Amino acid sequence: MEATPSSVLIIGSGVFGLSTAWALTKRPQFAKTSITIVDDTASGEFPPDDCASVDSSRIIRADYADPHYTALATEAQKEWRKQGDDDLGGQGRYTESGFVLTAYNPKELKVGTKSGMYYTKESWKNCVEVAARDGYPADRIKTLDDTQALNDCLGTDTYPGDWGYLNTLSGWANAGRGMKWLYERVKATGRVTFVKAKVDYLANEGDRVTGAKLADGRLLTGDVVLVAAGAWTGSLVDLRGRVEATGHVLGYIDISDEELAILSKQPVVLNLSSGLFIIPPQEKILKVARHSFGYLNPVTVHNALPPSPYLERKPFVTSRPSTSRDGGLARLPHEADADLRRGLAKLSPIKGLEKRPWKGTRLCWYSDTKDGDWLVDWHPGWKGLFIATGDSGHGYKFLPLLGDKVLDCMLGKGGALGDKWRWKDIEDDTVGRETNGIFKGLITMDGSRGGDPGMVLAEELRKESAVNVAKL
Repeated sequence: MEATPSSVLIIGSGVFGLSTAWALTKRPQFAKTSITIVDDTASGEFPPDDCASVDSSRIIRADYADPHYTALATEAQKEWRKQGDDDLGGQGRYTESGFVLTAYNPKELKVGTKSGMYYTKESWKNCVEVAARDGYPADRIKTLDDTQALNDCLGTDTYPGDWGYLNTLSGWANAGRGMKWLYERVKATGRVTFVKAKVDYLANEGDRVTGAKLADGRLLTGDVVLVAAGAWTGSLVDLRGRVEATGHVLGYIDISDEELAILSKQPVVLNLSSGLFIIPPQEKILKVARHSFGYLNPVTVHNALPPSPYLERKPFVTSRPSTSRDGGLARLPHEADADLRRGLAKLSPIKGLEKRPWKGTRLCWYSDTKDGDWLVDWHPGWKGLFIATGDSGHGYKFLPLLGDKVLDCMLGKGGALGDKWRWKDIEDDTVGRETNGIFKGLITMDGSRGGDPGMVLAEELRKESAVNVAKL
């Protein structure tokens, strides 16, 4: 950043956008900087309901195969554990339920990929090291060395994994309430103007991005334009091969008071080979979900900013979210429905949950990168444009300190994290692009994903339609 900007325009009010706005209000350097957040929210409330960081629950863990994220999450957990009414973790916003991470032994691995078991064992090593450093007793993290030990821990008699561990220092947060807490604090500063509108495209003058043109014709400007639009970022800036929107499935079922009494005492459980996980309920609704390679939704975007000022804006195909804001379907493809039910059968101590009707389902859209590292950097081709995206499904837990880290990167003081999150060269320029009508999706290769890569949402939904027609 050349000088302190007189204005910052933030596109997106998810965890990246809101937390960065909050960080700006707390830094004396930006005391005279005007801050505007714009987002497309149908309800008029920020952030939008279909934002990835808004949900009944998100896992709060330091369980990472990468020690940088373990260290960062450990710092964030110190804030989550504060339980006063006004604290982030208070009023039921954070529950330290414990967390079981498990995986199956890999049958085969492609060259250059990492398995869920690799990720699980590396996470265990990192968490044990950090817990010992922070003075926690060794028994706060316990290995579960075989399927029987996993079953004993979970109260199941199925096949939840081949090896895993219980980390009693991890838990989960009510993500919707946490984001409301953050929004109220940002709003209470009186420093941030919120604009409810859809951004049509980024405006520029020469090689400088100057603002955002809204769908209603208005122009919002900023000395710095921070695009933190999550999975929608690739619709505004050409990030093909670097960042890609992928849809991940969630299902909710009703449970009884008696079942709530049992399930609320369970740890979070996640099998990294299948991607299936269950988070303990706070109310009489149980959530099961899949942290997978996700669905692709290739569509043509028309006004995205090209990689360089010397290139024209041309339509291209990229994956973008399909949610309620643009009429996207809430129903799940058949394979997702069946897989979530397998999760209920394998990971829950209560029999028969997998046979219940869904109370609701959802696609949660990640902003994925190949290595699972975020993209938090100045755009190398455009002046005044800063990108903060690529959450890869694991940004929310860092809410207490995320904005400060983004701001550090903006100021050129990102350190080791800034280096991880920098703008990177693309190794394969066919990734994230359509060739002869076939879209080649980006695949996150850090070992944290389960399921099958490359599934296209429309194709999976068509399979379901074909099955239904065949039954007629």
